[in-house]
Amino acid sequence: MGEATSKDRAQPRYDSSLPALVEQLLLNPASVLTAAVVFGLCRSRQTSFTELVNPWDLPLLWWVAAYALLRVALLGFVDGSVWVLGPLLPPLPSRTGPKPVFQHRINAMDVTYLTINSAIEYVFTQQILHLLWHAPFIVRLPAGLGLLNGPVAFWLLLVVDDSMYAPTHRFMHLPAVYRYVHKHHHRNTFPARGYIDAANEHPVEQIVALSLHWVAVHIVALSAGLHVAAVGAHFGFKALGACFNHTGYDVQLRFLGIDYSVRAHETHHRKPNTNFAQYVMFWDRLMGTYRNYESGQPKLAAAVEASAGQGQSKPEPDRLPAWADPAVEASAGHICEGPGTD
Repeated sequence: MGEATSKDRAQPRYDSSLPALVEQLLLNPASVLTAAVVFGLCRSRQTSFTELVNPWDLPLLWWVAAYALLRVALLGFVDGSVWVLGPLLPPLPSRTGPKPVFQHRINAMDVTYLTINSAIEYVFTQQILHLLWHAPFIVRLPAGLGLLNGPVAFWLLLVVDDSMYAPTHRFMHLPAVYRYVHKHHHRNTFPARGYIDAANEHPVEQIVALSLHWVAVHIVALSAGLHVAAVGAHFGFKALGACFNHTGYDVQLRFLGIDYSVRAHETHHRKPNTNFAQYVMFWDRLMGTYRNYESGQPKLAAAVEASAGQGQSKPEPDRLPAWADPAVEASAGHICEGPGTD
């Protein structure tokens, strides 16, 4: 037999067995450290676990009903926006061509992570709503909305949040840390399922990201002032941004230093040591980790350039031969799968 092609090479397999799940969730040093920190904070603030997960002291039936209501609301707002707007948007250049990018099958570990993370999102939503309702440093009355605590505060929330998230995200890519937490999220080189691919991450990562969101709210509130409308706008922008970042739609938004694009995040999934920020790429430029988007179709670009001004039609695009190579993906330091693996 001849030499095997890249498609025939053995692909890294993803272990979703019960022992692997227990190891990643319970025996993971990152999970143990996170649990210790949460326990310590609860002890120092004299907060019970029940108060942590149910700050409104809801009866169990109401608590479950509120959880279901939140999931329906997020399904309509976040996923609904992708379903409605997605077909109206152009695809990323890297997603064009007759052959769709490969998507791994959702397995038991993915479902477990998504379920746990949905509960974490629910607890965080309860906590942030409790803060917005009771905190004296949050402006709640509509008449109290102004330029500083509204639009400026919204902008500051984006900048401050990303100023903490970008270096934290980079820390999660350190070889000694990566395999414990962030490796799971990088199972997809070309995420396309929106919320499912965005929230499919280790629960520790979810807790860390939401904690940074919590800290950003306090920093902006205590420095520039904060209206509930700005917090709501920030929450919605983050949710939609994270969702679209894990699709193949070419969304770009730039204003006053905010530099959000799905291209930047796809580049991160393809080249994991780049583009750690979410929507303020200034922090990556500051860290020297910013990488411009490349379509992965050099033959197409060269052919278009050669035919410029000659009236020739554009050739069919090539399908990312370099990034689809398992050896290239493995050298990038993250999980890469091919058809037929699970």
